[in-house]
Amino acid sequence: HWAAALSLPAERITFHVLAAPDPASALIEFARQNQVDHLILGARDSGILRRHLGSVSARVVAEAQCSVTVVRCSVW
Repeated sequence: HWAAALSLPAERITFHVLAAPDPASALIEFARQNQVDHLILGARDSGILRRHLGSVSARVVAEAQCSVTVVRCSVW
């Protein structure tokens, strides 16, 4: 239901679940192997540990060969 706002034909959108010990590498490799044009990723709130070690979304943005959009859910 959340992808409906993209207003794209159903054949233009795919959904995949990847399970891997290194999620950033899995996403980057999946995008490369499948010639993905655009990844849309969710991001968690920034914490002190994440600032020092980096995050999955930051690594994907830096290393993916396609466009990457990172969205953060705001809870008011």
